[in-house]
Amino acid sequence: MEFNDLLRLCAIDPGTVALALHKPNKAFARRALCIMAQEDAAAFAAYQSTHPATQQSTVVACAIMASFIPTAEGEMTFVGLHAKTSASPIAPGELVADTDFHRMLMRVTRLKPENVQSNLARFEGRLRFLFDLQHELADLSGRLVVSDPGARNYMRRAERTLLPVVEIARIARLVPPMPVWTELAMTADELRGLPHDWAVRLAEWRGVYLITDETDGARYVGSAYGATNLLGRWQAHVAGGVGVTRELAKRS
Repeated sequence: MEFNDLLRLCAIDPGTVALALHKPNKAFARRALCIMAQEDAAAFAAYQSTHPATQQSTVVACAIMASFIPTAEGEMTFVGLHAKTSASPIAPGELVADTDFHRMLMRVTRLKPENVQSNLARFEGRLRFLFDLQHELADLSGRLVVSDPGARNYMRRAERTLLPVVEIARIARLVPPMPVWTELAMTADELRGLPHDWAVRLAEWRGVYLITDETDGARYVGSAYGATNLLGRWQAHVAGGVGVTRELAKRS
């Protein structure tokens, strides 16, 4: 079975559908995108609202966009069907007060808050699309997994793209499982936006950890134990406070 077969079962013509196969180059951006898709719908909508010229032309030509995110090597998980409701050019200064867009940009690019404003101008002139999430196939969100068709262009026409179904999972999941402790590394911003199940795991873990300032290589070794273990200690670091936490806040 292929994704187009599922569209036809819902009486949706694949010729009217754009496939948004979101797969940023950076691993941290892919992880941020998955978290937004599951736990921050407004930021995920901001991510999908604007596209470079080539991909933009595909969205313009289609009434519906089906979005997918990378949750495993060679596989993509279905997020939902989105009907296009409007498209208008982004005016100068339009994004300055858009906190959802700022939050999205910081998560997928690791920009610091003070650098967001200077990066907004590059979006001006692009079309900004608004979408309505559709009920068709909504029960497959986070459950439907398809094969990644590869290639660099992330926006495709459904009628020209084969997406074989890999599985329909019993439990919906858009955020990948938390890495094992030997591979776990996060920024301060990622800690502030942890998915719920990752937070639960970190609250169970205790141990020694390393904090590195990427700007100058300065390091701090700490340990965590107690009621909330690593979760509580790390959240205190990125929240401010006193002592080493205060000094770390200056570097976050």
